[in-house]
Amino acid sequence: MLAQPTHSTDKQLDGSTIVEASPEEYSNNPLVDNGETFARDPFGKYWYMGPTSSWAFCRRVLAILGTRISEPDPPIQPWDLETIDLAWNPIGLNEQPDISDLPSKDYALFLISTAQYYLAPFAKLIDHPQFRKQTEDFYENPGVEARKSRMWYSQFLFTLAFGEAYAQTGSSQAIPGLQYASRALSLIPSIVPMEKNPLAAVEALCLGALYLQSLDLRLMSFQLIGHALRICVSDGLHRHMPTDHVSLAHSNRCNTVFWIAYIIDRDFSTLVGAPSSIRDEDITTKLPSEIDDSMNAAAMTLQIRLSRLTATILTGVYGVDRNFDGSLLRETQSVLHKLAAVCRDLTSYLGTTLHGTNIKTSKLATRLILSYHHCVVLTTRPLVMCVLQRRIALGDDKKTIPEGPISSLLQSCAHSALNILRALETLGDNNLLDSFLPFQLETAWSSAFLLQIIVAVAPTFVEDRTWLAAAHRIFGMMVTRGSPAARLRKRDFQRLEHIMASYLREGEGNSSTQDSACRTPGQSGAFWDPNLSSEMEEFSPWGLLGSDGNFAISPNEILNLTEGLNMEDFLLRE
Repeated sequence: MLAQPTHSTDKQLDGSTIVEASPEEYSNNPLVDNGETFARDPFGKYWYMGPTSSWAFCRRVLAILGTRISEPDPPIQPWDLETIDLAWNPIGLNEQPDISDLPSKDYALFLISTAQYYLAPFAKLIDHPQFRKQTEDFYENPGVEARKSRMWYSQFLFTLAFGEAYAQTGSSQAIPGLQYASRALSLIPSIVPMEKNPLAAVEALCLGALYLQSLDLRLMSFQLIGHALRICVSDGLHRHMPTDHVSLAHSNRCNTVFWIAYIIDRDFSTLVGAPSSIRDEDITTKLPSEIDDSMNAAAMTLQIRLSRLTATILTGVYGVDRNFDGSLLRETQSVLHKLAAVCRDLTSYLGTTLHGTNIKTSKLATRLILSYHHCVVLTTRPLVMCVLQRRIALGDDKKTIPEGPISSLLQSCAHSALNILRALETLGDNNLLDSFLPFQLETAWSSAFLLQIIVAVAPTFVEDRTWLAAAHRIFGMMVTRGSPAARLRKRDFQRLEHIMASYLREGEGNSSTQDSACRTPGQSGAFWDPNLSSEMEEFSPWGLLGSDGNFAISPNEILNLTEGLNMEDFLLRE
């Protein structure tokens, strides 16, 4: 449903004209229950358009623009990959698991090591010393071990599937490791008896959720991680386990598994636009850094803080029943305050814990950097939709964005989106781009999609248009390296380019906005000068991002920005 036209009022003050934006235009989130909660596909199926879902945001934008052009393309569908063939038959608890066509022990150990690196920080779902011991035992007597330790065997098969996915050297019609994943899924019961090692079941469910999300099967994945988190709660993993009640090793292991399940759940809740499955106030288990002073524990704690911030974004910026009370700006202000605090600690972590190392090679560091920027993008995305709706309603780009805090917020959104693409292109140039797990693809797609809108409605916000060539290059690298979902995200982005070009062409003719917004990939040359990257890395712990050094707004700048979010600033002098 197309949003109703917004209203603005022209006033005279001190001899100049004031364009006063209606408070509702920028004070309420248009992505929350705005008549677009469900979309119907050509087959009559209704899909829930979750407010934080990038998939839903894509389709909202394409639908709005499609109503403004004379020959719109048919809507994009389906939700999941059309060509995937993932089916499995559940294996009963008393049935013998299939142990045929497994790799040799040497190759299996290679795949396990490969998966261990690429899955970081989620690799700690597996207790690797114990896991390798069980692998040795398994190859001594496969049938007995598979039947005796079903959940371990499921983890083993998932690990082989991830290892195959990362060990491949190029694109392929078949998805490497799919045969192992199907068998692993068949071993996970829909109801897990609590006496049958629930901790191992949580580990297997988390691995399964990660694998399905990598195939873009997000609804199935969300169900699996929800199942895992419910087992965590029913088994008390979310509560602190005193070592006078349980062993220290068991307490630490439960702590690690719970927090990984928590992080995955928060990420996947955002992807489908669902509320978080557990409240932070119900969690009493300690943070990893309170148990262990290692680098990995510090990184995990930072990731948990970002995940908690994601929950704040879900319940605040994207919260329901806001009653047009201006809460969007207040919630945005609150999130940015918290983000500034995380940014300080993250900068300290990168500058001290990882000092002297190549940050690009650290899976922990790259995930933290990208998660930070994605929080900024997610927080400010509703304002981008506000701007787009107002632009469509008014048809005048000169009166679209008020100067002041709203403009600054959108600029911060553009900066973070640009830096996500910079980071990913740098990783790609160093053969470090993750082309299987969904997280880097999600950040690339959501960032490129937002930048395309910002460039169309406010081209001066993104002066360097080489981001477009970078986005296409990132999608191309992921497709070439066999990403199962990248070709769909690339198709969605190309659809936006086409529809946006048609909208600008029909609405404004050959204006300067159209020229700047519709530049084709590759016209602007390189994204940045790669020769400067080494100089940058000597001075900034954020050296992953390239040459310009201003990876994002500093913590103090974020705090200053939040203090300026007042409704009286919605007056724009002409």
